[in-house]
Amino acid sequence: MTPDRRSCRPVAISAFDLDGTHDLLVHGCEDCACAVTSSRTLHTRKATLSALARHDARWVSAREVIDCALDTEHRLLFNPVGHGGVVVVNGGAHRIFQAFRQASTFSQAQLSSADDRENATDVMRRLGELDIIHPDGKPQRPEFASGQVLTAWLHITNACNLDCPYCYVNKSSEPMDESTGRAAIRAVMKSASDHGFTAVKLKYAGGEASLNQHLMVQLHAYARELSAERGLTLYSTMLSNGVALRPTLIDWLKAQDVRVMISLDGVGSLHDAQRPTLNGKPSFKLVERGIDRLIERNHPPHLSITITNRNAGGVADAVRFALERDLTFSLNLFRDNDCATAFPDLRYEEQTIIAGLLEAFGVIEEHLPRWSVLGSILDRGQLLEQRQRSCGVGEDYLVIDQHGKVAKCHMEIEKTLGDVFSDDLVVDEKEGCRDCSWRYWCTGGCTVATFRATGRYDIKSPNCNIYRAIYPQALRLEGLRLLKYARSQERS
Repeated sequence: MTPDRRSCRPVAISAFDLDGTHDLLVHGCEDCACAVTSSRTLHTRKATLSALARHDARWVSAREVIDCALDTEHRLLFNPVGHGGVVVVNGGAHRIFQAFRQASTFSQAQLSSADDRENATDVMRRLGELDIIHPDGKPQRPEFASGQVLTAWLHITNACNLDCPYCYVNKSSEPMDESTGRAAIRAVMKSASDHGFTAVKLKYAGGEASLNQHLMVQLHAYARELSAERGLTLYSTMLSNGVALRPTLIDWLKAQDVRVMISLDGVGSLHDAQRPTLNGKPSFKLVERGIDRLIERNHPPHLSITITNRNAGGVADAVRFALERDLTFSLNLFRDNDCATAFPDLRYEEQTIIAGLLEAFGVIEEHLPRWSVLGSILDRGQLLEQRQRSCGVGEDYLVIDQHGKVAKCHMEIEKTLGDVFSDDLVVDEKEGCRDCSWRYWCTGGCTVATFRATGRYDIKSPNCNIYRAIYPQALRLEGLRLLKYARSQERS
């Protein structure tokens, strides 16, 4: 796609054209019950090729395809019920796409690119593989992958060294003890085997997990032992505020391949306003020191940015902080909870959040990372893989508190229950979601937050208008990323 004679050829590119595609898909779920567990790639869509070879077959563009300008030379295509992701086309490829507005054969569509039929055929194949066009009368249907990873939140301590006003945990000094932790590890590994999971992901959490690092070290060794015995792949993350990360702990985390998620809600005073120490002092400099230590030791963290009314205007600076350090990050909207009722100034207005997010998106456009932001900048939504449920609660996620009791969600850690695998509401059953093009990507938002705001589980998220405003802009960022790095890859 360089600016020479070849640029006149019809060209369609997608994420699958970039080297290391799967490694570039960042899921912003380190602090929540992520439901994205599939590793499907474009190669699973090659089944369309046999039908494409029939020149008498009639094809048509998918009814719900989003078609918008990316720049003066390229357009973005995205099918919300397809599986090909964002597709960037130049003018020639877009004319081919338009030829399928009415059902057409390949031969008929080739007339739109009469001077370059060979490349036109290649583009038509690609549009078919990427679900932008489909056989007439056979539209795409959503496909939902079953989870292969059982994720467990291990609440290894209820203590914390910060006093964040939006935190949903009623803090105490109680730690999880070793016998409880080992029993929790055994239960998780057994549940994974019994229910057909191939992997386990442990989230060492709290409170502040680093305050009970001795237990974390013991439990991780035990988890590695049991996962190996059962033939399960083990993933792990420590969720931390980053305040007290000593070099010895960082070296252990790196050696054991335990990822680190750090909460960072802004730069300087905006972070301090939301995440003060127990005695009310600023914490940003301490967190920045922890992040720098991780980077210096070649174990870069993932940053989790929680957005409230207090810091919405500074989200762009937090995003810039991350991108300047080549760190992945996720953007998460504040969820009201019982512990935050004394802080009404945390609750946000739609336009405040939308303005803050769009400003952050502008920073992303200035510093486009190689990795895709579609899994991390849309609150609990994402544009990487279709889903029926907003998270893994009730399917492939469980929470074990410091006493060994099991809960469905860490936001409701005090509501313990017995059956981890009970049913949850799917998005097609939610009022206001059934006919929405984005329904399999936002899945109606966080169920817990929706119930707290509306008193109902079977209704769309109160953040629906925010999602509708930012999803098209997120797609645009992905299109610009593909364009930038496909060109760079071609030149190299």
